[in-house]
Formats: sequence, structure tokens, C-alpha cells
Amino acid sequence: MATNEEENVKILFTNGIINKRQLKNLMYCTFHNYGVVKSSIIADRVKNLTFHYATKSGISLSIEDLRVPQKKRSLIGLTNNEVEATEQNYEVGNITNIERFQKVIDIWNNASNFLKEEVVTYFRESDPFNSLYIMAFSGARGNISQVRQLVGMRGLMADPQGQIIDLPIKSNFREGLTVTEYIISSYGARKGLVDTALRTADSGYLTRRLVDVAQDIIVREEDCYTQDGLLKNELVNETSPNLSVKDRMVGRLLAQPLTQNNNNVVLPINTQLTSNLLDDLHELDIEQLKVRSPLTCNSIRSICRNCYGWHLAYSKLVDLGEAIGIIAAQSIGEPGTQLTMRTFHTGGVFSGDLTQQIRAPFQGTLSYKTAEAANLVRTLHGTRSFLIKENVTLYIKNLKGACSKIKLPEGATLLSNTGQKVYTNQIIAEIKKDANLVLEEDSKTVYTNISGEVFFQNIDIETILDKQGNSVQKNRNPGLIWVLHGKRYSLPRSSELVAKLGQINTSGSIIAKKQILNNYSGIVKFDEASTTNEIKILNFSLILQNANVLLNSNTIEGEKNILEFDNGKKFQIEVQHNNTIQHGETIATLANNSYKTETGGTVTYNLEKKFATKKRKGPGKLFSGTLYWIPEETYRVESSTLLEKLQTKDSTFIAKGKEIIPKTFTKSSGILQVDVAGKEISIKPGELFKVNPAAYNSIERINGFIEPGKQIINNIIAQKLIYIEFVEVNKIEYVLIRPVQKYKVAREKEFFLNQNFFPHAQEQNFKIKTVKKIFLKNWEHIKSSEPVELLNTFLTLDVRNNSSKLQSRFEILQKNKDIYQLQVSQYEILKIDDLITNYSTVHNIKIATRFLVNKNQYVTSSSTLAQLEIFFPIKGTLGAIKNNTANVNEILILQDKDIRPVPHFSKPSELKVKVGELVRTGTQLSTSTKSEYSGQVYSVDKTNVYIRLGRPYLISQGAILEVESGSLVQRLDKLATLIYEKLKTVDIVQGLPKVEEILEARKIKNPCILAPHEGYANVRNSKIEVTNDKGYITAINFTQRDKIRFSNGSYVKLIEPLTDGPISPHEKLETLFNYYYYFEKLAINEACRQSFRELQLFLVNEVQRTYLSQGVQIADKHIEIIVKQMTSKVRIEDSGDTILLPGELLNLYQVEIITKSSLAVNEQAPFYTPLLLGITKASLNSDSFISAASFQETTRVLTEAAIEGKKDWLHGLKENVIIGRLIPAGTGFKYYKDLELQTNKPNTVIQTQTANIKDTVLRSRFNQLLEKQKNMLDF
Repeated sequence: MATNEEENVKILFTNGIINKRQLKNLMYCTFHNYGVVKSSIIADRVKNLTFHYATKSGISLSIEDLRVPQKKRSLIGLTNNEVEATEQNYEVGNITNIERFQKVIDIWNNASNFLKEEVVTYFRESDPFNSLYIMAFSGARGNISQVRQLVGMRGLMADPQGQIIDLPIKSNFREGLTVTEYIISSYGARKGLVDTALRTADSGYLTRRLVDVAQDIIVREEDCYTQDGLLKNELVNETSPNLSVKDRMVGRLLAQPLTQNNNNVVLPINTQLTSNLLDDLHELDIEQLKVRSPLTCNSIRSICRNCYGWHLAYSKLVDLGEAIGIIAAQSIGEPGTQLTMRTFHTGGVFSGDLTQQIRAPFQGTLSYKTAEAANLVRTLHGTRSFLIKENVTLYIKNLKGACSKIKLPEGATLLSNTGQKVYTNQIIAEIKKDANLVLEEDSKTVYTNISGEVFFQNIDIETILDKQGNSVQKNRNPGLIWVLHGKRYSLPRSSELVAKLGQINTSGSIIAKKQILNNYSGIVKFDEASTTNEIKILNFSLILQNANVLLNSNTIEGEKNILEFDNGKKFQIEVQHNNTIQHGETIATLANNSYKTETGGTVTYNLEKKFATKKRKGPGKLFSGTLYWIPEETYRVESSTLLEKLQTKDSTFIAKGKEIIPKTFTKSSGILQVDVAGKEISIKPGELFKVNPAAYNSIERINGFIEPGKQIINNIIAQKLIYIEFVEVNKIEYVLIRPVQKYKVAREKEFFLNQNFFPHAQEQNFKIKTVKKIFLKNWEHIKSSEPVELLNTFLTLDVRNNSSKLQSRFEILQKNKDIYQLQVSQYEILKIDDLITNYSTVHNIKIATRFLVNKNQYVTSSSTLAQLEIFFPIKGTLGAIKNNTANVNEILILQDKDIRPVPHFSKPSELKVKVGELVRTGTQLSTSTKSEYSGQVYSVDKTNVYIRLGRPYLISQGAILEVESGSLVQRLDKLATLIYEKLKTVDIVQGLPKVEEILEARKIKNPCILAPHEGYANVRNSKIEVTNDKGYITAINFTQRDKIRFSNGSYVKLIEPLTDGPISPHEKLETLFNYYYYFEKLAINEACRQSFRELQLFLVNEVQRTYLSQGVQIADKHIEIIVKQMTSKVRIEDSGDTILLPGELLNLYQVEIITKSSLAVNEQAPFYTPLLLGITKASLNSDSFISAASFQETTRVLTEAAIEGKKDWLHGLKENVIIGRLIPAGTGFKYYKDLELQTNKPNTVIQTQTANIKDTVLRSRFNQLLEKQKNMLDF
């Protein structure tokens, strides 16, 4: 050890291998002790030295450098045996599927880690100059995880949902992957590529928002003279992340003097806490440390030097003018980008241990004092263990007398009993890693691997309501669901069992019968042409007597048959012979339509004005009444040159039959109008009458209908219904009298069908109706010169008894040689084949059909038409008969292979089991015999115990049951859904959104309920009641899905979570404010400040915890600056006598000034509540509208600012950059203390003692603002 007196720095001589970490520490030490210049010289020399030897060595990497450890093969074999033992344990029913999965995962994870250590040991001892070893362990490139994948094993991988696949990749890249292993590993590789591409943008956007919210935070003053600060136990406690006192306090300044017992000052106020000083304080065990923090700084729109502390790049107090807000934003945002690109470099390999495992250092005997406060619990692997509630010390002694002492903290899990012998590296205890774990509730469905009969063992059922309000059955205690072997078969509905329980049957013997019954009476018909096995019952047969069917002899596709009535009307038949028809379906369409116009025009249903009709009939509706048609010819002209060559001018009268364009003649006389843009010529038929100028003003010039007998103009009386339209020809006003065609549409009569003879027919079921449907809207204008169909006439079927069991069919019958008639029949169709096929294919049952009726036989309703005979598909014993929830009979057939004998060679008195008892593999059947199988004791004789094979499934507490005891199940049917907590995959894909969720203060789904105050908690009548020491009770409603975290009568602290779920920061702030304001009776500003302070520490810890889970450490002060910006606003709830508005957002310090002013003049002060804003909202609610407008919602921000007449004082960096001014930051300005200004007058010296000029300007502006506010209040 040497001492350099000039630098006053201790220099430690070191001799050893320098890797990346040592190099980093060396540079930090030199930089900290010698400054920038000397450090850069040393860095250059180290660089030259390393490059020189790197050039000389010429390291290269070849395939031979990738050496696989020899122990790998034996390790894989041992691990496979352990996994197989776990699988057997699961099959016997000792562990659940989740515990099996977790155990397999941990077995392979431990094997992978052990192999990793073997790789390191092998390189270190056998080949220390291996190129791969040098590269990875010097920190030049790569890491231990990548080396393990190259020469060890890739290990466990995650699927696209983040779930671990329990099939590990046993190969490494040196050996090469199999096809299956390659596909499994592709998930993580692809995820890494996509993640790198997409998440970088998210991280960059987070940085932008952080910069925007904190860009105006600058070190503007030396000291804010605050008396407040953060205590050591606020920064480091059980809820804070896994950071040491040194990590959280180095570089801060003391907020109050540190004294010892005799009140001697050990450290004065504003002492900088260095790393060495904190080490000394830790040795002295001084707990009463109060340090300054940006959270407690009194500076307005800035942080003072003393509250900020060190500039961490230099380990010195920050300079005035430093833009610390920008630094804070970059410090939080940059690791997001870095982590995004670094997360999946290992290919998505899972390596998370849920617990810290304590292993025995050597073989020996374990002993410890029996912990009185210990509970018997199951571990994640399904083994029994003790959860200790106090600190316990373990002792391990071997035969040589060596003793090892291991201390276990409260909450650890003991896996071995006292006095038990343990071997080297045996896991004897586990300590939960609660700090960085993010657990989430998940479920896993248990499916049966066999078909059979279900039995419950030790299962206690309770019925509760789930989140959707459905009734579900849950298991209160751990128990077994047994599935005993057997073949399950479902029988058709309403089948009658012939076989009896316990009957032994051969394949082909009848097991059940089912009768086929009809619902309606009628004549039996068999469809001989059909290939399907079905019975048709003709219930009705009705013939249309007053019409004949004319069959179309032409075979051209699309030609239709004609239905001709006695009155001569002809209809085209739209339905094919023997087709099924529904109620209201169209049978035929009228061939000759009498409602057809000569040209286009306008249609209306009434004589009201065009826009006065409120209800307009839609197209395709039934119609009866009167139609009015105003004709109008419209011609479409494709060429615009033809329009230009028209001989008749626009808006002139044209006679009938005149050629307007080549080969086109008018059909009526009227006024011609040309639409050049639309390339159309229209002719409105009618007569033109000139309007008398004298009576011009008295005429109501509105287009409309004129009824007969009414005057039109100039004593012209209408002889019939007309439509008048005012037009202008050559600038002269005319009235065009247009003809109106009237069509009367009468209601048509119904055509009744003549009924054939049916004894039980009480009334006619069918009618054929004539309906007229209009497909034009009211006042619809049709542009055409061709005829237009106004109405269509249809024949439709009206079925009165429209039963779903009866089927209506359309038939054409031959009356005699040349005459055919239309018949409508109603059938009941009984499809036997569908029933047989369904059950024979799906349920593997043989079914035969026996008909009991003949063709054309008349049957009454509920007659037996046929009988289905159901046969045993396999040889066996009828073991069970059940009627399931769908009212379907199910049977279980036991085969010989389902029952196995176990020889016992024991007396009846020595047998330990009874018939019907459930036994597992290894259970003692007698004093000398163990069971070779799991199942149920079926029978016992003198030599054998017969066991019906079965499979037990262990069901954990809280599982949802999907079956009932005694029910029959098929293979892969659901038995239960296990509910458990799993580790959430916390990589940066979840990490970045988590940070964003906290900083944006998003609403959290299903948050936990927080204790409103301290006291004793109890659950009564679906409410949580918290009673404090004074007897005050607060009741909180909760739902059944909320999981209670406390036991009745236990003491809870303020804002302690009472139910499971994440903590909502908004609810936490509200609960804290209500407590401090209503319970503690603090002043409203103090209640706000105290609530903010506790929430700020919570948010800082949450952000730190998320980053630390990724191995990234950020200084607290950066997060504190951002969090302070989020927690600086309050919302006005009641304005009192001030000019504020309810809902207005203001800074807390502004409201405090207004409150003080109001109370000074005896006015009612405003009431307000604290508000947590996300970084985006905080940016948009900035005092600077220029900064807010440049961030988001530019139009809204600028509009509101203009309406409110806002002023921007240009305090921040961003607004000054936008305007084009110099930014109010930078550490290069001259800084003077005790400034002396000498004037021309002799012996006159003005001396000012101020911290800085900026401080004076700020205080002057602040005083002006106070004065202005006071004047406004006085006014």
C-alpha cells in the first residue's frame, strides 16, 4: 500500500487477470480519484497494451475449440430417470399435473445449470487458453448462457404464449439439433427478431414522452432551504426493491444534522454522503438518517443543487444550470431500448428459479431446534415440507466431526426433518424469491386418458358463482378423482334397456330397443327412389281444383311450367315438383302483367305533396289501393357529339313521332329537356300554357296534382286528374299540364284448396293467396323509354298449422291423360338412417331396423312404425347404467382386460382391503402382498384379489370440478380445472409495458381492495369491516371472486392489500388522502402532500422493481424527478369564494397561495383533491402551451390557449427552442458570491449576498404573481 501525498489518494497494487468487470472498476477508480485528463491517458495506455497482445496472440475460433464435457451423457441419463420417476409419481396420484410439470421443468433446469458449471470447470481446469473461454469470460463477446448452448445443452424453451415446453433441447449447437428441437427453438429465435424490430419503437416513444414531461426541470438555485427529507427506513424497508442502503443514498445530502446520544453533531447538515462515509455509518449502525431528495424540494419548476445531490457522472455536486429533467428522461428511457435488443440474445431460453435452494455442503446428519410456529405445506413439486414462521438455524454434522451452520429466515421452507441423514448437494430448504417475482393466476385443465366411471375420494364440494355469474363446483380440500376402466357407450334417446346390470353378454346380443313413433296421423309412404331409410306420413293432401298445370315440353333449362286458371289467367310456376316449400313462399308469378307502363316516369302512392309523405312503403312490400303514374321518356345518349347536333333546342315543345336523334322517335308530345352532363334527353308529355303576367304574383307556383273541376290558371279548369309543373321557355313562364295515369289495385281473393278425405282433419291447413308486391319507392323516378312494371302478382302459400315437425311439399299430379293438377301435401318425415348412422359411427354401436307397418297403411298418431334393436358392440359385463344431463342413457361395459388378478396367498383375516375399496400401486393388500395396480377391489377369492384397473388424478384445493361422482366419461373428457399461481414471464416485452403502465398511471383491471385505515379486519355479510382502536368501523363491499388475503380478526395497516390483485395507484392516492384528511384531520394541503409523498415512494419502487428484474439499475433521483411531475397537480372540487372552476387542474403550490389569500380576507377557501397524472396527460397539462402543443393534440391545445388568452412565460427548454431563443440552461455562466458593485460616488459600496442572479429574478417574478393574484381577489 502506497500513499500519494499530492493527490491524497490511496493506491492499491493488484496482480491478477483483468476481465471486463475489473477493467470497469479500474477506470472508475482512476476517474473518481484523478479526474478526466489522467483517466483518459490511462485508458489510452490500457487500450494500446491490450491491442498489442491481442495482435500477437491472433485468437481464432475453430470447431475443435467447442469441447463438450464428458459428463454430459451420464447427466442426461440420470435426469431422464428422475423425470421418469416423477411421471410415475403423477400416474399413481401423488402429485397434480401442475406439480409434475413444475418438477420436470426444475429437474431439467437444474441439469442445465449443473452442465453449465461443468463447462466452466472443464475449461478452467483443462483448457484455460481456449479461445471460446477467453472470449466469453473476459467480457469481450458472448456470455455464459451462450457458451452453455454451444457446448452444453440448450435447455428449456418457451412456446409463443410464453409457456415453458417441458420437452427440453438436450443437444447443443456443436452436436446439432434434431428436427423437433429445431422447431421448438424456432419460437424464441423468431420472437427475438420480431421483438428487436417492434419494441425499439415503443422504447423510443417512452423516452420522448419522458423528455416532454421533464424538459423544463433545470437546476436553478443553490438551496431551497427545505426542512423536509426522506428517512432511511422510507428508502430501505421490506416493500422496497432489492437495493442496498448505499445504492439508494450515495450522492445525497443530509437533510438534518446527524447526532449521537450526547447530542454531539457527528455530521452537519448538507453533508455529501459518499460510499466510504456510508460504509462507516453502516458499521456504526446509525439508523436515523434523513436525506434530501427531489421529491421534497421546495423549488418551483426546478430542483435545487442540494436536493438533487451528485451529478453521477462526476461524483460531485451538480452544477447550476444543468438540465437534469432531460438526463432523468434519458436515464429511464435508454435502458428500455438497450434491454429490448438484449433480451432474446439467448434464444428465449428459460432459466428462472422460483426459489433459492439451500443444499447440504457435505454428507451428514441434519439437526435443528423444532420450530413451534411451522405449518405443513406442499412445495411447488408436490412434496411435503414445513413453512417456518421464525428464524431457524440448521446444523449438519458428519462422522469426522465437521459441522456446518445454515441460517434460514422467516418464511423459508424446510424439506428435511431433524435427525435425518442428508447427502452432498441434497436440497434441504428453499427460500422464496418474493422480491422480483410477478405471479399471476392461471388454470390448467385435467383430461382423462382413459374412458370409464368416475369416483371421488376425499373431495369436499362447495358451489359458488364465477365471474360470469354461473354456478360452479369447487373443491375445498385436496383429493383424488378416480377413473375406473370401462368402455362407455351412449344409447339413443328414449331407448328401453333389455340387458340388466351385471349381465355378461357376447358381441351381437341385444342390449336395448327403441320404438319409432309418429306424432301425426296419416298414410304411410316409403320413398322407393330414395337411398335413405326414412318413413313419410302423409298428413294432408290438398288439390287446387280450378286450375290446370301445362307442362313445358321444351327441355331447355330455365323454361318454366304454366299454371292456367279457369278465368284464363296464367302464372309461371317457380317451384319444382316434389320440392319442400315454406309458409309465405312464392309458388308462381303472373305471366301477363297488366300493371305495365309505356315509358319511364314517376310513381306515387298518394296525391300529397312530394315531401309531405312521412311513411313511405319500401320495395318488395304488399300493395293494394291506387297508384299514380306521371309518364316521362328518358333516352340515354352515349356520344356527347349527338347532343350538340340536336335539331330541337333545350326546354322547347316537341311533337309526337318526331326524330330527336338518329332512329329514335318520340312516343308523346311534350317539353324536351337536355342534360349534357348526364348525357340524357327527357321528354315530359303534356300541354304548355303561358302564365298571365298580371296574375303572375297571385299564382302559387308549386308543382303538384290538380283534381278534376279545379282551376289551373286563366280560367282553365281541369277535366281529369293532372300534374302541373312550372317551366321557363325562352325566359317566359309557362305551366306544363302533365297527364296522370291511375292504376287501381284491388285486393285479390284467396284460392281455397279442395281437401281429400282424411278422417282426423278438422280444418283446412292450406290457402293459396294472390298478392301484389310493389318494388318501387314512393315518388321514385325511373329513367327509361321502355315499359316499366309497377306491380308484380304472385301466388304464395299460406300454412296455418306451420309446425316444425311437418314438412310441406309441392307436387304435380296427373289427373288423366293430358291434364295435370297442382297438389300441396304435408308430411311428417322420420329419418331412421340419420339416427342409425350417428350412433353407429360416433358411439360405435350396432343398430338394426325392423319395420312394423306397410306402404299406404293409415295410422293414427303415436303409432309404432318401426323398432330399432341395439346390440352389444363388444363382449363384456354391463358394469354401469347412467342417465346423463341430456336425458340420454349411457352404459359402461367391462372387459376381461379391465380386471386384473393379484395373487395374495393369505388367510381372509390377513387381508387389509375390502371389495369396493380404492387402492393405489404399492398399497398393502395383505401382510405379504402389495398391489401391482391402481384401481378398485372388484372381488376377492381364496387365491386372488381382483382389481378393476383405474387411474387416480390428484386435484388440488380450489380446483373447479367438471364431472360428478358416478358419471361416465370418454377418453379426453374434462375432469377438473386446476387453479394455480404461476410466475409471469417477465422479460422486456412485459417489462416495457409495465413501466409504461406505471408512468402513464393507467387504470388497472381487478385491483385489490386497500385498508382505509389501520385496525382489525373481519368479513361479515359480504363486507370487509375494519375496526380501529377507537371503535370506528369502515365497511367495504367485495365480491365472491375477490380472494381475501387476511384471516378474520387480524390486524391490518393503512393501505395494506385486503384482497388479491395489483395495487391501483389512483385508489391508493384516494385512500391515503381520505385517511389523512378525514381521520387524521390534517389541513388539506398537508393531507395532499403526505398522500403524494407515500404514493411517490410507491411509484419509484415499482419502476425500480421492474428494471431490476431485468438486471438494470437506475439511480432513484431520475425516477423521482419524473414521479414528481406526475404528482404535482390537484383537482378543484369546490371553488369556495374564489374565481376557480370545479374540475380545474392546478399545481399544489398555486392552490396553497390562493387558499392563503382567501383565508387572509375571511373568504371560503377552495376544496381540492390530489390527482395522479400519467406522463402524457402531465405534458398536455403543462403551464407552457407551446410545449404542450408541440407534443400532442396541437389543434386542441392551441385553440384552448387562444380562447383562454394564455401567456407562455418560456420557462422550459422546448418552448425556447421552438421560439428560437437561447435555452435557459447550461453550466458555463459566471457564478459569483459576495458580488461588489462600486459606483462613482466615493466610499459607497453596495454588497449583496444572494445565491445567484437567477434566484433573484425568480423571486421577483414570484412576488409579482402574488401581488397580481391578491389584486384579483380584492377586485
